[in-house]
Amino acid sequence: MKVTILYGSATGNAEHIAKDLARTVNDKSDDATSAFRSADVMELNMFKRKKLMESWVVEPDDAHQTRHALIIVCSTTGNGDAPENAGRFVRYLKKPPPSSLACSDPKAPLERVAYSVLGLGDTNYDQFCQSARVIDRKPG
Repeated sequence: MKVTILYGSATGNAEHIAKDLARTVNDKSDDATSAFRSADVMELNMFKRKKLMESWVVEPDDAHQTRHALIIVCSTTGNGDAPENAGRFVRYLKKPPPSSLACSDPKAPLERVAYSVLGLGDTNYDQFCQSARVIDRKPG
């Protein structure tokens, strides 16, 4: 099973965590006990260029896999703002999904995605981890 790891990072902390996680998955790809065989890692804003949403509305190619695997690591900058390399993804999730996505429930464009979100932030701000919270509320 392949896992996609997306990150949004202003200072590099979320990026380092995401890349370390991907390296761990890829280094253990031969391990029979590993849940994932490979990992792709990229900025959250790359989702459109890589056509991830379009690939996630169809069933996974792997016969043993019922859902696509996704891990999102996202920091918050300022008082609840998304990092520059995640803003487009967060805005996309806030809007209704485009009609070009052929999902059975238009309110859940990521219904075929099993995901986890790791939010990084500073508890001194009122909107602590707001970007990660927005992302976590929206998917299928």
